Amino acid sequence: MLEHIISEWIRCIDIYYVINSDGNYQFKSNEIDDQLENDMLEFVEANKALVQEQANTSNIQNDMLEALAQDQANTSIIQSHSQAYYTSRKLTEFFFQDKKSEGLEFEIKD
Repeated sequence: MLEHIISEWIRCIDIYYVINSDGNYQFKSNEIDDQLENDMLEFVEANKALVQEQANTSNIQNDMLEALAQDQANTSIIQSHSQAYYTSRKLTEFFFQDKKSEGLEFEIKD
């Protein structure tokens, strides 16, 4: 039974799909009975749904990649800030160490 349906699809589906893929479903043939037509129509609709699902999945993946890129940028900013803090701290220590040697005593307390 299934083998017969598949062989009928192979014989008819290419022409049916090309002519009716626009949604008008105008093509009729004496060789295609109502059941086969319904089966092919179901296949066409399922294919449209699959294409839409793949497009939606692609959009979700793009959104996830954008979010990941933003997270990486935020991490980079945080790392830059900690590096800036460290550099600022070292420069301050160096500056006040220089002032101590000149006899100017300043101290920064945390």
